[in-house]
Amino acid sequence: MNFLDLLFPRKCLGCGQWGSYFCSQCLNFLSLKEQRICPVCGRPSMGGMTHPSCFTPQSLDGLTAPFAYKGIIKRAIKKLKYRFVADLAKDLVEVFLSFCGEDQAFSCFCQEGPLFVPVPLHPRRKRWRGFNQAELLGKMMAANLGLNFEPGLLLRTKNTKPQTQLHDQERKKNIRGAFKVRQDSKFIIHDSKFLIFDDVWTTGSTLRECGMVLKRAGAKKVWGLTLAR
Repeated sequence: MNFLDLLFPRKCLGCGQWGSYFCSQCLNFLSLKEQRICPVCGRPSMGGMTHPSCFTPQSLDGLTAPFAYKGIIKRAIKKLKYRFVADLAKDLVEVFLSFCGEDQAFSCFCQEGPLFVPVPLHPRRKRWRGFNQAELLGKMMAANLGLNFEPGLLLRTKNTKPQTQLHDQERKKNIRGAFKVRQDSKFIIHDSKFLIFDDVWTTGSTLRECGMVLKRAGAKKVWGLTLAR
């Protein structure tokens, strides 16, 4: 045990047992989303791939979101997002990747070498929070997956209202036009593949908007990735 562990001991987010944020017993009861969905229509799909009937030139090509947004995973995401516990991020990524490794469609896409892009925060919101949780987690994930990490490739130009406060249609309207590609990155985007990461998929409005912006800029393939939905 190091000095920081003595000052700030870890406590399981499930049962409260001291020692780690995810004890071995609570890990056995994680709520998984075993059925993958099409990111366009939201109906079940093989491996999370977009249905041929749903696909358009500007749509996401697929989605991976292994956990249900409840229980210990929900508590972990909220604790990281609003309280910034750095060592929790590391543990959360390890748990996430251990389950994603069994997802064949996701693993196959990663083997194609996509660029890993976290959903950006507006600069004003990032200054207020002090960090971007998608960027923090994404950097760790990209390193573990052996993918190139591109945090500045997408820019958030519209300081939108928090999506959690809005209904489905309001979310779509709120996020529309909120992103653009960095001006000098178009040569990187053209004919490239991307993995866009955010912490939670609710209605999918944010990731779909990011995917559309990348496709319009010339991206060949764009896959969505979140911790939970």
